[in-house]
Amino acid sequence: MVKLISCYITGFGKLENYAYTFQEGLNTVFEENGWGKSTFCAFLKAMFYGLEYKARSKSLTERKHYRPWNGGVYGGNLILEIEEKRYRIERTFGSKDKDDTFRLMDVTTETESDDYSENIGEEIFEVDREGFEKSVFLPQDKLVTSMTDSLNAKIGDLAAAKDDMSNFDAAIARIEDAKRLYSSRGAVNPGKLQMIAQEMSVCREAVETLPVKMEAYTLKRSLVKEKNKRLQALRLERTLIGEEIAEQSKREQELGTLKAKRQQLAQQQEKLSALDDFFAGGIPEEQEILKAREREEALLNIGGRLETVEASLPNATEEGRLNELFRDYEISDEQFSFWEETADRIRELRLQSEHNQMPEEEKEKLKDLRYYFSGKVPTEEELNDIGEKVKNLHQMDGEIDARETRYHAVTAEKEAREKHNTDTQKYTGGMWLFFGLTVICAVGAYLFKFLFSDELSDLFAMVFAIGAAISLAVMLNQLINMVRAKRGITHDEEEELLLAEKELEESRAAREAIKNECKEFLSGYLVTPTDSMQQMVTEIQSKAVLYRQLLEEEDAFAESNSKCLEELSEKQITLNTALAHYATVYNIDLYQDGSETELLLDLRRDFRSYREYREYKKQETELLAQKKELTEALDAFLSRFPEAETEELRLNAIAHRLRSLRQLQEEVDRLSEELKDFKELEGIPEDVVSVRDLQQKQHEIERESEELNEQLVRDNEELNRMSDEIFTCEDAKEKLDSLAEEEKRIKEKVAVLEDTARYLQMAKDKFLGRYMGPLRKGLRQYLSLICGDEESQMLAKNFSLDMDLSVHYNYQGSTKEAEYLSAGYRDMVAFCSRLALIDALYQKEKPVVILDDPFTDLDEDKIKGALQLLRDVSISRQMIYFTCHESRLP
Repeated sequence: MVKLISCYITGFGKLENYAYTFQEGLNTVFEENGWGKSTFCAFLKAMFYGLEYKARSKSLTERKHYRPWNGGVYGGNLILEIEEKRYRIERTFGSKDKDDTFRLMDVTTETESDDYSENIGEEIFEVDREGFEKSVFLPQDKLVTSMTDSLNAKIGDLAAAKDDMSNFDAAIARIEDAKRLYSSRGAVNPGKLQMIAQEMSVCREAVETLPVKMEAYTLKRSLVKEKNKRLQALRLERTLIGEEIAEQSKREQELGTLKAKRQQLAQQQEKLSALDDFFAGGIPEEQEILKAREREEALLNIGGRLETVEASLPNATEEGRLNELFRDYEISDEQFSFWEETADRIRELRLQSEHNQMPEEEKEKLKDLRYYFSGKVPTEEELNDIGEKVKNLHQMDGEIDARETRYHAVTAEKEAREKHNTDTQKYTGGMWLFFGLTVICAVGAYLFKFLFSDELSDLFAMVFAIGAAISLAVMLNQLINMVRAKRGITHDEEEELLLAEKELEESRAAREAIKNECKEFLSGYLVTPTDSMQQMVTEIQSKAVLYRQLLEEEDAFAESNSKCLEELSEKQITLNTALAHYATVYNIDLYQDGSETELLLDLRRDFRSYREYREYKKQETELLAQKKELTEALDAFLSRFPEAETEELRLNAIAHRLRSLRQLQEEVDRLSEELKDFKELEGIPEDVVSVRDLQQKQHEIERESEELNEQLVRDNEELNRMSDEIFTCEDAKEKLDSLAEEEKRIKEKVAVLEDTARYLQMAKDKFLGRYMGPLRKGLRQYLSLICGDEESQMLAKNFSLDMDLSVHYNYQGSTKEAEYLSAGYRDMVAFCSRLALIDALYQKEKPVVILDDPFTDLDEDKIKGALQLLRDVSISRQMIYFTCHESRLP
């Protein structure tokens, strides 16, 4: 029997560091929605069966769902009792199943146990995870159960036959796959019988069309023969027409030549007449045309050069500016060189003056030091003197420390003696105490010795005598110490204390005087405050040395710059006087801008432009004079020809027309001579068939022949195809017989497979049928307990279970599935079927049952009945019941 003792949830979903102790019988966990009741249930299941891992699952698995919200340790432990022995299951879970850990501990010995493996759930409940979820684990909204292979094996108490039961579905699936391979009628993957039937259908169709195809083949062969005869006749006719075309072509060629020459002669004579009009002023000689062409080419050359020169000339504004600069002020190259050398020297002097300055960093330092020593610059003697005083301060600190140590030692010795004198008073009090004890003990001893005569008197007398002796010894010791303590402080010790105090005060006064002198010296400077005067004095010394060095550098730079500026002023006056005119034109203030070098660069560039401008101006004048002379001569020559043509054709057109005139005259003479040879062709008639008509007829014959050739190619291909089809039909006739044999053989195999599947299902149904009676009886029994009234109990008798544990309801002779019931009835029937299943599974042992609020859809009366049933069942077994509402509390 399995019984839960306690659990501890380290981290599972939102539950963190949560402990729970289970009791016998019914355990009710009453918490509000969202507390984590379903998470608690899932934790208990995970302790027995672990968490499933699905590598490529996109849905939310339990492993992802219940990962701790705070990211801590994922897992916990569960203590349970199996057959009066307690174990602790410890599990942690990772992102993957290989990251999970499992350990089973013996609670009594606190040692690891190997009684059960990490599959402890299957080993103690004898069902797998799915069977556990469909039996003793009742999650919310999933009360409906169904039969699994592991439940079948457990119900029949057939643990040894579990593998056979698990393999039943696999065997049936393999049989169905084999049947599907043979008898499937699907369009995508048809079975062998379907494919054979299709092949046989195709073969029958082919055999049936064989006579028709033979007749069509014979008819097609006859048509091909007729077309071949017609093709031979067309080829003969085409040959005859070709010979006739050759003869007629020769005649037409001669007539065409005569006609063409007559037309050509008329055209040439017409062109020759037009040229005679053009040269009415006289036909020029070749030498005249060559001379005119040379003049035209010279004009073109001059025009191009003139365009180049004019493009190089500056515009009117630039021309005026250049004339203003240089027309009345000629400059030689020597002057330019002198000016440029002077400008270079001025630039060098300026650079020298700029670079011959104290660096900005040193200037800043000098500025800061002037401010630092604005009050006074210390001399080396003052610095050395103050340095010695600071050193003396350190030495005096050591001396004061030594004198303080001596003073404290003398003071401590004095205080010790005074304390010692105070202690002597203690000795006096103690001495009198022990004196009294001595007297009392002596009197007691005397009394017991001499006044009493019994046996105990001697004993008491001895005790008091010993006490008197001890008190007397202690009293004498106190007396000796008191005498020693009465020694006082001597006169020499008092003088030593006064001397030590005086020396200490003198040292402190001397040190304070030196310290005030040092502070007074340091207060005259902006020294950085520190705890060390030596450091502040060192700072003043280093800055004083640097200040003197920077002052010397400043004087050196000032002396060097004086000579440089003197030469710079002289050079600037000389150069600015020479460039004053040009600076005015450029609108530059040389004294203010100091841009002599830029002005000289612009001036040299403009001077080169001015020289080029004067050269181009000279070339322009010469070219214009040459152009005028050539234009007048050429115009005189062209005036002999029509004005309308002069501007358009120019010399090339005149020369071309002259050549055309001579060529046309020669062509007219030649054609006139050739026409004399065609007088015999003038009597030929013109109504004979032309070569074009004969060629048209020949073309039609060739086109018909080509069409016949194409038809014959297609017909021959069709004959070959028809021949192949006839052979295919004959092969199909032979193949049909072999396919019929194959079909018969496969049908026999399918029959064997169907019989095998039927017998296996019959065996399984017979095997499981023995256990359905107790399940149905348990279902009806639990339903009658929930349904209190007689009518409801009658209705309960109409509920039944099939072999898959599906609930059915018999209503007026017809069977309805559970889906026809309301949600409340479905949950009630599913709950009772679960209890009946648990009774059938575990007839001897009583495992724990876990319920996650299963009565949410039941009405008030059914809830009362269900809760009463829950209390009754929990008497004999442990049950963990979770709910969130008071109405569903037991």
